[in-house]
Amino acid sequence: MVRTTIFAVLSLGLLGCGSQFLYSNLDWLAIRYIEEFVDLNDDQQEKISAAFDQASDWHRREEMPLYLSELDQLLMIDPHAFDASQWGQYQNAIQGYSTRLLDVFFPVVISVATTMSDQQVEQFMNALRVRHVAFKNQIKNRTNQEFVEQYQQRIGENVTTWLGSISPEQQALVDAWANDLKVTGPLWSEFQTQLRVELLQALSVRDDPNALATSLRPILYEPQQFYSAELRKTIDYNSHVGRSYAIEIINLMTEKQTHYFRDEVAYWRDVIADLSL
Repeated sequence: MVRTTIFAVLSLGLLGCGSQFLYSNLDWLAIRYIEEFVDLNDDQQEKISAAFDQASDWHRREEMPLYLSELDQLLMIDPHAFDASQWGQYQNAIQGYSTRLLDVFFPVVISVATTMSDQQVEQFMNALRVRHVAFKNQIKNRTNQEFVEQYQQRIGENVTTWLGSISPEQQALVDAWANDLKVTGPLWSEFQTQLRVELLQALSVRDDPNALATSLRPILYEPQQFYSAELRKTIDYNSHVGRSYAIEIINLMTEKQTHYFRDEVAYWRDVIADLSL
């Protein structure tokens, strides 16, 4: 949830017009998001606001220059020469940004969690359970073909967001990609159940900050260790499939699509450059 919260509010803070205002009020957005799960008291809200205030200077000074450098490299890629090595480099870079953000906010997560009342813990776990049950109910009667159609739509939207209109050959790759993916919905539902067990156990020792940190760290930093063997294997397979098809689609980019892609990247580069001032 913490990684989701951080990236959800950062994404909202990078929404074009008014992005500077939104970025300056990310603490408010984070609090509103967290309160969809649990009502925070004034002291807890103040801790979160203070953490965002402190992180803002660090983020502008240390991270945004890295984002700009990464986007500059994306502007220079040759789609026809793009390969698995470059794909891996960009994935590793994104993972690094994610981990460093979590490093910055982990202390306030512990600080707030240690002050949670029994009522707040119960409210949080109930809200999480409701969301997980809703997800389980949403997918339980879905056929494999319906999953494939969902994958086709999601992949197609992602591709056209960055490339604009795609060719019939690229569309065929999108369709093949969706058909080759293995369904993970039920496996994710099982993981969510295990996640709630781990979170409840961690929060049961919240009166001891060190014990809480020890329990929460693997949940937030390495949640994959709580995956079932089947889920882990399926994720690895789907990642390999996705990487292969994505690279093929990129290699087929036309000059028009390359311009479209670079315009999109340049737009986000301008947004981040403005926020870093």
